[in-house]
Amino acid sequence: MATQNQHNKKSEMFWKLAQDHYNRKTTPFICMNLVMYTVGHLVEGLLAAQGRHPGSPVRGVPHGDRGALLRKHLVGNGMLTEADADCYGEMVAQRDTFIDGGVQDRAFIEKYMTLSKPLVERLQDLTTRS
Repeated sequence: MATQNQHNKKSEMFWKLAQDHYNRKTTPFICMNLVMYTVGHLVEGLLAAQGRHPGSPVRGVPHGDRGALLRKHLVGNGMLTEADADCYGEMVAQRDTFIDGGVQDRAFIEKYMTLSKPLVERLQDLTTRS
């Protein structure tokens, strides 16, 4: 099971890469995935700090389980708000619109970064305090 520290290091790396890809205006698909990796690791790190990190398959916590665990444990104990959980859900929903072959463009990733940045910052703040 990954520790909070391991998740935090990965989230820092992914967020730095996401911002770099965004600023260089490179492939929006890669940027979007890096943002989701950032948020996923921040959430899993906070869950790990509470001893709530789930037993997971080899490739990590399924996205559906992560959202449910976020609501149950991080919203449930007051660390995050319902609006934060809704933001996570919207990020997943927007990401999922491209599973069937859609292609992201610059306008999409600009909106995606605007949506995700406040949640990333909130999760990072919580991480530094736990």
